[in-house]
Amino acid sequence: MVKKMRITKNIEMLEISGGIGTIYPTLVWDDNNLVLIDAGLPGQVELFKKAIEDAGFDAKNLSAIILTHQDIDHIGCVVDLLPLAPNAKVMAYKEEVPYIDGSKTPIKLAAMEANYENLPDDRKAWCDQFKTGFAHCKVKVDKELEDGEVLPICGGIQVIHTPGHTPGHICLYLQEGKVIVSGDAANIENGRLIGSRPQVTWNANLAEESFEKIKNHEHNSVITYHGGLYKEKN
Repeated sequence: MVKKMRITKNIEMLEISGGIGTIYPTLVWDDNNLVLIDAGLPGQVELFKKAIEDAGFDAKNLSAIILTHQDIDHIGCVVDLLPLAPNAKVMAYKEEVPYIDGSKTPIKLAAMEANYENLPDDRKAWCDQFKTGFAHCKVKVDKELEDGEVLPICGGIQVIHTPGHTPGHICLYLQEGKVIVSGDAANIENGRLIGSRPQVTWNANLAEESFEKIKNHEHNSVITYHGGLYKEKN
């Protein structure tokens, strides 16, 4: 199932259901650029194509796909989107690049593999699926992003390094709309903005510091990948 929500004149929060539940990627644009932030699970390409069409665009016109981090539910569709969008450049934080392009084993998969013999059968099956999924979705990154860098497109997209959930996790601050796209560094629980969920967090202390950085950064609203839109109360 696909839904959408217009946040500002050039920011659309997509709502895609299936697989692990509902996710909320972000589409942002200007006269010359169409940017997708995060790209779902393997096998969801048709849902993304439809979501982009429902927002009034064509996936073939994507100019960039920005990945907040290495997890499979964020990078999974990139390899299938690129044949539809031949001009799209894949961007990610420099520390995440080796995990995305396959040079290194993604940290959560590596942790499961290291403990494989001690896993119950259902977790072993999950690990095997995880490994197969990552083997399919590894992709070349065209541009390595730096902390504090501002991409001069779509009203300004600022890179904020927010490690913790993964080492090179980033949030994107959409300057014109004052919207933070938080990836998995923030979530929503009982109407409150919270940080990275402990059970899927690489470093809890760094994650808490990053969450404070998010809260203290100028913004009107936050798009969380697994919770949707959090709007600050005035």
